[in-house]
Amino acid sequence: MGNPERKSRPAGKSCRGDKPRARDYRGSGKAYAAGGPNEAGLGGARGGARVLVHAGSRRAMSRRTTLALSGAAVTALAVTAASLPWTIAAPRAAAFAERDLARRYGLGLAVAGPATLTLLPAPRLTFAGVRLSRGGHDLVASEGLQVQLGLAGLLAGRAEITGLVLDRARIALSPDADRDWTEPAARLAARVAAGRGRHLRRLVLVDATLSLRDPRTGAPETITGLNLVANWPRPSAGLDLSAAFTWRGVPSSLALSGLRPRELAAGAETPFVAALTWNGAGARAAGSDARIEGSAEIEGSLAWAREASKDSPAKEAATGGPRLSGQGRFSTAALPGTLAWLGIAPGLAALAGPVSLDGRFLARPGGVEWPEIRVRVGDSQLEGAGAAALVRGRLSVTGTLAAERLDLSGLVPGGGFLSEAGSGGAGAGGAGSGGTWSRAPLALDDFAYGDLDLRLSAASARLGPVEAQDVAAGLLVRDGTVEATLGRATVQGGTVKGRAALAALPAGLDARLQGSADRVDLGGLFADLGWPRWILGRAQGSVALDGAGSSLADLVGRLAGRAAVTVEGGEILGVNLADLAQRPETAATALRRGGRTHFERARVGLTVSDGVAEIGQGQLRGAALAASLGGRIFLAERRLGAEARIEPGPDGRTGGRFAIEGPWLRPSLRPLAARMPAPTTLPAAASAYAP
Repeated sequence: MGNPERKSRPAGKSCRGDKPRARDYRGSGKAYAAGGPNEAGLGGARGGARVLVHAGSRRAMSRRTTLALSGAAVTALAVTAASLPWTIAAPRAAAFAERDLARRYGLGLAVAGPATLTLLPAPRLTFAGVRLSRGGHDLVASEGLQVQLGLAGLLAGRAEITGLVLDRARIALSPDADRDWTEPAARLAARVAAGRGRHLRRLVLVDATLSLRDPRTGAPETITGLNLVANWPRPSAGLDLSAAFTWRGVPSSLALSGLRPRELAAGAETPFVAALTWNGAGARAAGSDARIEGSAEIEGSLAWAREASKDSPAKEAATGGPRLSGQGRFSTAALPGTLAWLGIAPGLAALAGPVSLDGRFLARPGGVEWPEIRVRVGDSQLEGAGAAALVRGRLSVTGTLAAERLDLSGLVPGGGFLSEAGSGGAGAGGAGSGGTWSRAPLALDDFAYGDLDLRLSAASARLGPVEAQDVAAGLLVRDGTVEATLGRATVQGGTVKGRAALAALPAGLDARLQGSADRVDLGGLFADLGWPRWILGRAQGSVALDGAGSSLADLVGRLAGRAAVTVEGGEILGVNLADLAQRPETAATALRRGGRTHFERARVGLTVSDGVAEIGQGQLRGAALAASLGGRIFLAERRLGAEARIEPGPDGRTGGRFAIEGPWLRPSLRPLAARMPAPTTLPAAASAYAP
């Protein structure tokens, strides 16, 4: 019937007080067991079951944790083991890698050192003492070689080389080795163009040495410290390359990006960007103090045209090879140093300093064209067009350039034209008193390295100390001759034209000079040149001289030709010839006292032979003065030996004769006779005189 005590308890209350019965069932197993005999029924049975379930769960979780930790440990050990190099049999490993090298590129692989296999992060074989050969000729000798393999091919039991790393490799690119490289290059191009098989994704050179020969001279060349990284991740992607190396003692770097080998191999155009820099820091070119520093950049497209067949016209047959087009930039802090580093005779560029070029270009085998080009030489900026070609091994350059302002001061030798003993004179070229012409040997070897046809025009130009406006000039270098032409130029309000030509001789040069001037202000010209302004007026004249010699002093001593100068409405500064005729005893101090001699017209004609100019026509006419000049100008010695004769005046003033001697720009006067008698007047009625 039941327990009477259970009936008297309030609903929802347990036998242990006012705690809800439900809370007793949420306790531990021990709480259920302590409930006493009244709770040893259904509640106690349920509590025991829950204790067994929880204990089983704990044991299952412990097994899963142990298995997971064990799996992780095994995986870690496997990854670690796969990441470590494992020594394997070198001959079998080399033969395994050689099969792919021979199939793809026709190269043989010989290994002298041990070999290791590493599976992670990418499968790779590492060899020591490696040689790559072709036809029995060693092309590459490397202290170490790492061959990166494709995972799919490795699982299939075959080698698929995806990358090569060469450590301290010596690579031969000599003319003999060029033939051995031809087939590997052709195979690579064919595979890339056809898109067959896996391609070489990565090539790395570490501290490599590249041996080759100068294609112009055949002299051996060596590139050292070559560190190169080339990445080509996918056949449809671009090739990126970066390299650092040292050539002829100058550290350099090269960067290439965006090049698409597949398009290039198929004969199509591919875009690319390339940059080359060289910085010799303290390096100097041999025989020059010029720095070796500069950069070159190209952004454009590249295509490789195939050789035309023998049946094609000659013009088409020469079109095979690379073609470049795009925008190019070149700059150097010292052009002579860069050209000397490249092994190019600087020629006239030896007189240039900082140079930069920027413009659109088109290059093909044997030549390059610049439809638009901007050239900066020092502070001068020119624009125009140009072209360069290599004809039978000789460089030919043409160009037409224009500038707002052109500074050609660098073309004037800094030491002038005098020897050291005589370089202390005043003015340009040391044209002061004393000194001799330079005896340094003359040659055109450095200036006639190639052919040059350059046309220049400028609104204003400076040549040394001389300023000119509206300049049109040309420079022609061809077949051992250098010809400079001045089509026109405005100098000190007058017009100047001229032509100078130099031709190489077995010993020295043959020089020819022709020129003319019209209404040039002599005072302003002498001031520009730094010469004493001893004569003023507008001059016109002409000159035609020629000579030959092994040095400038020798050449001047053999000059021959003619020259003539006429000055209108001028004056002679520093002396008054009319007063000098009246007081010849003051001739020694006349030039120091100063004075002026006005004249309406002065003319001098010279006949030059063996470096001596004979004054044939020397006349001066003024309102109250007439004088004549005769004698010689010794060009080699740079001195005067002339005689001036002042004619007696119509008003009865006496005349005089004076010697003009000394350096040609700072002469001295010496009277030759104290006084010339006035002309004798005959009586009007006299008809004759008899002895």
